[in-house]
Amino acid sequence: MKVSVAVPARNEEQTISATLESLLAQTHPPDEIVVADGGSTDATVAVASRYSKRGVRILEIGPAYPGRARNEAIRRCRNEWIALIDAGCVAERKWLQCLIASSMALGSGPGIVFGEYRPRVDSEWDAAQALGFVGAPDQSTGLRPATIASSLVHKTAWEVSGGFAEDLRAAEDSLFIRKIQTAGVPVIRSSEAVVYWRLPRGPAGVFRRFRLYSAHHLAAGLFSTWHSRVMMMDGVGAVVGVASIFWPVLCFVLGGAVLARLLRTVARRRSNIGGVHPFRPVRLLRVGVLLLVADAAMWLGALDYALGREPPRSL
Repeated sequence: MKVSVAVPARNEEQTISATLESLLAQTHPPDEIVVADGGSTDATVAVASRYSKRGVRILEIGPAYPGRARNEAIRRCRNEWIALIDAGCVAERKWLQCLIASSMALGSGPGIVFGEYRPRVDSEWDAAQALGFVGAPDQSTGLRPATIASSLVHKTAWEVSGGFAEDLRAAEDSLFIRKIQTAGVPVIRSSEAVVYWRLPRGPAGVFRRFRLYSAHHLAAGLFSTWHSRVMMMDGVGAVVGVASIFWPVLCFVLGGAVLARLLRTVARRRSNIGGVHPFRPVRLLRVGVLLLVADAAMWLGALDYALGREPPRSL
């Protein structure tokens, strides 16, 4: 079975080598790797071009969001089956082999295989993000929510879905998955096909990413997936906070609710760091700080969307 790999990239000069090296070291080598650069202003293209003699093709498509980069890469891939991974991610050696093995259950027709992803935890702030935000494994299956950045898609399934939205910096993958489901495309999960995902650096990186994600999730019409829950929770908290001025006992109620949210969040995601001391006080404090940062970023991103302005493009 011949498989291409499509990689959208922009300003990944520090990480693109690790991504490509992991793909070239696969136990089932890809037949080609297509990197679609969306207008990098750093040395991403130059670094990726060093791999041209090893089967890597570079497409310079000009300024573009990930959806257009994926679409262009898929169009130019020579094979019907295309594995998708993001620049900045690193694939385990058996990633492609496991995706292909799982695809056999689809038979000869088009379909999609979703692999797994895990956060790269290199610092305490990474651990806090893994405990605060990274998708929690389903208790019954042990699998995290499906992600395009670890998947194998048949080109016909991509065509049937209409491809990726090209005007969104975020949420284009969620929309694609919804369109796949609506179109009735067969879906398989592969728990052993794992890529490692790079997290933003510290609270400032989290703020920038969530602000941008917030604006683009709203632009994608996905208010109910994130904003509705957080806005309701923050709204109730604000009301209780104001009321506590007149009834001080409510301060304890509010504090208890905040603590309960923090502990519940960490408990659901403790396996993201291997379950190693997830409730350590300093670690809990960092998670709490990041939850506040993410909530503030969500509100500012919503304001960006309402005012029709583009958040700083930091990703």
